[in-house]
Order: sequence, then C-alpha cells, then structure tokens
Amino acid sequence: MKKTIALLLSLLLVCSLCSALAEERTAPEDRKETVTALDGGFESHFRNYAPKFWEAECPNPGTIERLEYTTDVYGETLNQWANVYVPYGYDPAKQYNIIYFFHGTNETQESFICDELVKNAVDNMIDMGICEPFLMVCPTYYYNYAERATDHAVFVDEVRKDLMPAAEAKYSTYAETPDEAGFIASRAHRAFSGYSQGSSVCWQVTYRCMDYAKWFVPMSGGSIRNFEPLKEAMAKSEYAGDVFFYVCSGGKRDLAYDGVVELANAMIADDLFSFGTDPAVNNCYAAISKEIHQTLKGRFNLYNVFQDVLFK
Repeated sequence: MKKTIALLLSLLLVCSLCSALAEERTAPEDRKETVTALDGGFESHFRNYAPKFWEAECPNPGTIERLEYTTDVYGETLNQWANVYVPYGYDPAKQYNIIYFFHGTNETQESFICDELVKNAVDNMIDMGICEPFLMVCPTYYYNYAERATDHAVFVDEVRKDLMPAAEAKYSTYAETPDEAGFIASRAHRAFSGYSQGSSVCWQVTYRCMDYAKWFVPMSGGSIRNFEPLKEAMAKSEYAGDVFFYVCSGGKRDLAYDGVVELANAMIADDLFSFGTDPAVNNCYAAISKEIHQTLKGRFNLYNVFQDVLFK
C-alpha cells in the first residue's frame, strides 16, 4: 500500500514538474529578418522564425474536427465538408476569432492544417501568446474533386450561404447568430486567407465579403489584375473604411513574387490605400519572404500576420 501511495505521489510530482516546465517555455529569437524594398521608400519586413522550436510538438495541442454541410449553389445538392482547427482548451462559453483558409491547386481540406509542421506551428503560436486562441476552417473550393471542377465566383456563394452558417452555428465565434446580421456585427473577428489558387479564391471572397470580414490575407497569389476589381469593390462597400489587406509572397523563387510585388506597389501609389502595420491608420501591407511557392509555407505568413496586424 505504501509503495502504491509513493508511486502515485511520484507521478503527481512528475506531472507538476512537466506542467511547470511547459508554462516556463521561452521562445527563441527570430532568425534574420528579410527586408524587401518597395516603391515610395517603403519596405516589407518578414520575420523568419526558428523552426526547431515552433514546429516541435506542442504540450497543449489543438484538435482537428470534421465539419459536414450541404450546398446547392452549383445547381444540385452536394455534400461538402471542411476541417476545423479547434484550439486547446476550447470552451463553447467563450468567443473565438475565426479564419477561413483556402488550399492550393490539387490539394484538399487536409493539405494545410493537417500537416504536422503547420499544426505544430499554430499550436505553439497560441501556446506562446503570439495570438489568442482561434478557430481555422479549411474547406475545398472543388465542387467535383475528381474532375478538379471549380467556380471561384460561385464558391463565394457557398462560403456565405452554407459554409459560414454551418461553421459558426457549431463553434463559438463572435457572431451572436450564424446569419447575415451576426456576421456583419462580428466582422472584426473574422479573416479570409488562402494560398496560390486558394489566394485567387481569397481575392474573389474579398470583393464580395467586406461586410462579413475585416481581414484578408491572400498568400502567394495575386497580381495587378486584382487591383481594379479591388478598388471597385471598395467603392461599392460601406465597410471599405474598415478593412485590412495583408498580401504575402515568397522570394524571387516564388512564381507569385513579381505579381504580388507589382500589386503591393500599385496599392502604395494609390490614395485609397495606406501602407503599414497599424490597423488604426493603415489598410494594407506586404509580407515578402525568401521562401519558395508551397502551401505549407503559409505557416510562416501566419506567424508574421498575427504579430503585425491580425485581430489587433
């Protein structure tokens, strides 16, 4: 009996020590910052984190859950689903910021958040206080994956009509009700993002969803072709004065680099936009790294956007 009690006490002590060590974790300094010169004397500053720390297993990991819903925006009823990242300690009595993230070409709902490096990085960002706990919804814009069939414009209808109501009815966000009124009232706590073709989808969402979100983070996708549609959308939206566009790209090895830099420079030169990382006075920024074109690189962009502007 005494041995059993001693063993239990030892286990409790070990658990307490592990908990204390987890609480005392200290993040290493970032690697050398990447600085990219832009027009008008502006610069892009990109933090390069230490992968061995941020991509290691986190002591307080979130979970990934499957969200199922239906949509009829394509002319027939389709069964769709998304992966949802749920932070450690999720409490339905609390409210959470939410990000909708769109994957790259030929990828699926599992291609980003289900990758170990990405999930560990997200877990650690939350655990180390880089950002508050948040929800991330990862759907697919392919309405027929076998044929790689997609319609970006119609997918925006799916997002507004079906995906968002399903996600925010099941999970606790700042939307008091999972409908138009609730989404508009909580738009400062919602972001849309995507990588490569997912970035193109993000731009389509941007043009039509400024009423539903303040934050738009297209990654490694975009060009000067997005500039006029963006200005037209802002001219039509009553929420254009309270939005933020955070455009991302890898370095010169990223096929999106030239287009994103050209777009950023066009935004800098236009009086409709203010370049910088203070959401109180600015509405756009560019994060240019030295990375290649790969959806998983989006984890580095998340690390930067959270520290710069997102949900501030």
